[in-house]
Amino acid sequence: MTPAKRRRDDSPPASPSSADSDTEAAAAPHVDGAYLDTVNRTCLDFDFEQLCSVSLSNNNVYACLVCGRYYQGRGKQTHAYFHSINDDHHVFINLRTCNAYVLPDNYEVADR
Repeated sequence: MTPAKRRRDDSPPASPSSADSDTEAAAAPHVDGAYLDTVNRTCLDFDFEQLCSVSLSNNNVYACLVCGRYYQGRGKQTHAYFHSINDDHHVFINLRTCNAYVLPDNYEVADR
């Protein structure tokens, strides 16, 4: 078992990290900054009760960062998904986890 450890320790650390950076670099153009220019900070007010404006549910609520309204869900057949298609608003934030997502593509925004 000692030779196996030496092989892992002797292997250059640059190879795995460079592979990871290549993967991140390939995904970065698709995720970073997409639709972030549509965020309207003047419409955002997180002091309201966190309820979906359509179903009045407080489960799995997302805020539209374009118009400031609250919608339930992120998957297909949800109020947030339909809002993103009908009103062409794409950036949403989960009010519990504070993660931002782009809908209807359903990927997380990696931009700070």
